This record gives sequence, C-alpha cells and structure tokens, in this order.
Amino acid sequence: MRVSARLLNVVLAALLFVSLLVIFSDLFGKKEIAVPAPVPDPTPPPPTGDFLSDRISLKRNFVSNHPIARPPRRMIEFYKLQVPQRRAYLDAVIESMSKNYMYLYNNLAPEAYCPELVRVGTTNDGGKWICSPFRIPSACNILSLGMYNEITFEEELQHITDKRCNLFAYDMNRQEPQTMIRLKKINVGVRVAEISAETNEMKKRYTVESLMKLEGITTFEILKIDIEGSEFQVIPPLLRKHKPAQVLIEIHGTPSETVWLLRDIASQGYWLYSYEINGAWHHLCEYSFIHESAFNQYGVTPMAKYLN
Repeated sequence: MRVSARLLNVVLAALLFVSLLVIFSDLFGKKEIAVPAPVPDPTPPPPTGDFLSDRISLKRNFVSNHPIARPPRRMIEFYKLQVPQRRAYLDAVIESMSKNYMYLYNNLAPEAYCPELVRVGTTNDGGKWICSPFRIPSACNILSLGMYNEITFEEELQHITDKRCNLFAYDMNRQEPQTMIRLKKINVGVRVAEISAETNEMKKRYTVESLMKLEGITTFEILKIDIEGSEFQVIPPLLRKHKPAQVLIEIHGTPSETVWLLRDIASQGYWLYSYEINGAWHHLCEYSFIHESAFNQYGVTPMAKYLN
C-alpha cells in the first residue's frame, strides 16, 4: 500500500508539473520550434546505360574556328536596367536573415554572356556548367576539390581537352577502387585531403595553398569546388591571392550566407554566367563564375554586374 501511495503521489506531482508548464508557456509565449527541412520524395529509378562512355566513344572533334557570338546590344541594356532591382532584393536578403530562398533565386541572372555554355559530366547531379572548355589553354592546371566518387566531370573534361592540362583532384575520403582506376586512366593526380582554412597534416587537412606547394604549381586555370559548406572559410582568402579563369562552385548555405559569398567572389573581379538550383535540396545551388581577365580567352561578353 505504501508503495502504491508513493507511486500515486509521484504521478500526481508529475501531472501538476506538466500543467504548470503549459500554463506558464501560454502566459509568457511559446518558443518557436525549428522544423527540419522536409525530406524530398525519392527519385524514380534512374535510366540504365553508361551515357558518358557512349559520348566519349564517338570521338568527336571539338576544334572549331567559328566566330564568337555576341548578345544584342538591346539585350545588354535591358539587363543593365534591372540591376538596381536585383541589388535591392539581395540587400533585403542580407538584412532580413530570412531562410526563404525566393528573393535570392528569383533575382539571379547571368552577369556575363558565354556563347559556348556547356554542361560537362553527367546531365544529372554531379555535372558542371562551364564556359567553352574547348578554349582551355594547353599545359594549364585544373583543381577539383570534392569528388565523392562522382567523377564524370573530370572524365569528360579530360576527353574534351585531350588531357592537355594537369588535373589534380582531392577529397576528404578515400575513393572506391573502381573510381581510382578511372582517375588513373585519365591521368588525374589524387590525394586524400580535407580542404580547410588551415593546414594540419596529421588530420589530413590542407589549405589550397598547401596542396599547390605539394603539387609544385603556382597557378591554376579552373577551380571546381564542392566541399560541403567549408567554401565560406576557404574561398574568400583563396581568391584574394589567386585568380583562376573560372570558378565552378556549389554553395551550401542560408540565403544571407549565400549572398555574402556571391558578393565576395564578385568583388574579386568575377562575373556570374550560370547557376543551377538543386532540385532536391534548395539550400544547395551551383554557380559558375569567370574572371574579367579571361573574357577574351573564352569569348565572353560582360552584360550587367549586380553582385558587386
């Protein structure tokens, strides 16, 4: 009986405590609970077939002397007229700290016109939009930061350029044996390295500068980067010291964080020419930039810069 009485007292006390919590919650306001992002519906089964190998097997010749196409002047002028509004909406994103991506994505547009904009690698997640890879100069260096065993971009780029450049690839995880075989086949140098703002060799963390020293290079033409959020610490100092012709980057951040990084990249002389929102996770988006010093090399026409 004593045990039952004690148990009853404990239950009554617990109920009283919960009731008081509810009452005081109503009096002083309920704290908003963060709701996690909904998990997207599963994708349908992917189509079968090795599409990249099929394309490469055709052995097409991409050498061409066709003149560069330029956008009409009235198109450029119209883009320029929209600059104040685009900037105003992006300012609103920064100032509000909202987690809503509408003002960011609805106000993005190319700042520069690339007449030979192509997607290299898989047409699904993992491929990259790049401006005229056919014009990449010989004996250049290309850095690929982040692979995750998805290397169709590296494979097709090496095919397009006939392996005329040195391609170095890094990932924080060791790649699968089959991936390593494919990378060796296309002459890609590979290292296990977590890209970081500081080097710690014991933990296999490296700055891009440290990796460049290990490879014995001082410049690079193309930077492909997908490092799961570390871009916010890595990219700003890197682009203050180095100016690759093109930067292909996936940004993982809130709207305000993304606008901040886009503007920082733009402040270093880069112009946005392509972007692609991730269809499953809207906080992820691919951006392709070209430096103004590389406009002539890649046949690019500046239109209207609003990020800087």
